[in-house]
Amino acid sequence: MIAGRFFDLHKGFELGIFLIGATVALGGIEGIVTQRMGLRSSEESYEVYAGTPALIVGILLLLAGAATVGAAYLIADGLWNSTILHLKMRPGALLVASAALLIGIGVLLMLNPRGSGGALWTLLVYVPRAFAGSILILAGIVALALGAWESLDPRAFDDFVAKLPGWRDVMRKIQ
Repeated sequence: MIAGRFFDLHKGFELGIFLIGATVALGGIEGIVTQRMGLRSSEESYEVYAGTPALIVGILLLLAGAATVGAAYLIADGLWNSTILHLKMRPGALLVASAALLIGIGVLLMLNPRGSGGALWTLLVYVPRAFAGSILILAGIVALALGAWESLDPRAFDDFVAKLPGWRDVMRKIQ
């Protein structure tokens, strides 16, 4: 990306974004196929995360990589700004994608790859991590429901959003 800007290569910046996204997506595919943590630095790293955690991380990497590749194409075709404006007006797809990420990260926090580590480990590490994971899963379910609602009935969703207080209203009530 820097070389594209420095050497004034036509579409070099976009190519850099595409390559980064393709690399992340390939790491996700590797994690899904092998069910071992993708993009790891050595063969012995993250062995406790083999199986379900590696599958979840692989899916999340594939989603992030695909989104980055899509962003590269949008920038290259000059459609980035219009896409952002469309997502501001109709955020259903964005809500569904964020729901997938929230639920995936929440499930990862709920898993305990090392097994039991004693009472102190459970109390100080696993319980707060499981609590944070359950909050993320709940937020993901809410985002999924809102995204589906926005896609199915945009007018009712817009009415609901219009009734929500803005951040300035909330800040005034706090003071």
